[in-house]
Amino acid sequence: MLRKLLTGDYERLVPIAALVMLALIVGQALFQSLSAWLSGAELKNMIPVFEAPIANAGKALGAALTAWIPAWSVPTPVGPIDVQKTAAYIIYEWFKLPIILFLTTFGMTLLRLRVGTKWIERTLGRNDLIGAGGGALLGMLTPVCSCTVVNLYAGIVAGGASQRSSAAFLFASPALNEFAIIFMFVIAGPSGGSIYLLAGVVAALITAYAAPLLGLTPERFVGDVIPLQPARQAQPESLLVRAHREAWRLFKRLFGVVLLSGALAGLLINFNLTLVASLQQAGAAWWGPLVAAGIGLLLDINAASTAPILVALVDIVPIGTLVAAMMATTVSSIPEWAMLNKLIGRWSTIKVVSWFAIYVILLGLALNAIFAR
Repeated sequence: MLRKLLTGDYERLVPIAALVMLALIVGQALFQSLSAWLSGAELKNMIPVFEAPIANAGKALGAALTAWIPAWSVPTPVGPIDVQKTAAYIIYEWFKLPIILFLTTFGMTLLRLRVGTKWIERTLGRNDLIGAGGGALLGMLTPVCSCTVVNLYAGIVAGGASQRSSAAFLFASPALNEFAIIFMFVIAGPSGGSIYLLAGVVAALITAYAAPLLGLTPERFVGDVIPLQPARQAQPESLLVRAHREAWRLFKRLFGVVLLSGALAGLLINFNLTLVASLQQAGAAWWGPLVAAGIGLLLDINAASTAPILVALVDIVPIGTLVAAMMATTVSSIPEWAMLNKLIGRWSTIKVVSWFAIYVILLGLALNAIFAR
């Protein structure tokens, strides 16, 4: 009897707490953006970063729990591993990624249950050009790194987004986020920024229409956990409770790979400067974008973190090589591969990453050719 009462309280309270957390996160991000706008801050400070409160809390937690670890570096064939930095980053990822996965799935599932499928079918649920464009636009307004975007990708699929819409989002969110666009306009001027933006939109739409060929079919996995079509309940049930149950089922299925993804990200953080050294060695060589893509696709760095590093290399490395480096580190990473492998399978993951690599290299070579004249 007591267990039943506790379970009932849990199912009533946790969805309410999740909804309150979602509202606070969205409200805080919008408030900061509005405050920055009213104070005349730079454009990059006006961009609402919805994951910022969770990320900041995760960083603080990681730093607090690893403060006791002494300075200890473990040598490896590919470079030293800083034990404290690695542990702090893993804790940060293990805090951030599960919360984002659950809240995104909960929010999108609640939206689907609340407004019904008709509204979604008219927007992100459309499997045509409008739906693909909507997915790309949503991605541009959601600046996240590659390991985080897969969580959001699963969430919008659970919410009823179509294959093309969700595929466009998967590409556009890390590749066409506001930080990357601002970076391009700063270092390459209006023409370079416009080329980057136009190429990214076209690539997002290509990803959308090539989704069946690439194997971007996460609904097969998500549909086994969350019913993508609403079903009649034998007994009336709160929408919050239903959304929580469905989000929790998906969360449990992906929790293990989320932890693996976070651990991989923690290890890779040690090798971020390897990219800088490789770019310096490549210099103005034509094959610079190939090196940038080959190394960058493995690492886990978002555009906001990459941009300041790359700006320092503007006088040494051609613009196309810098863009290839930024694109590669944001559109893909080994942690993202682990998540995609769970959602769409190994062969499809290989095809998706290969497509990202081809785009990054071609864009880098094209920009180098254009701005070399």
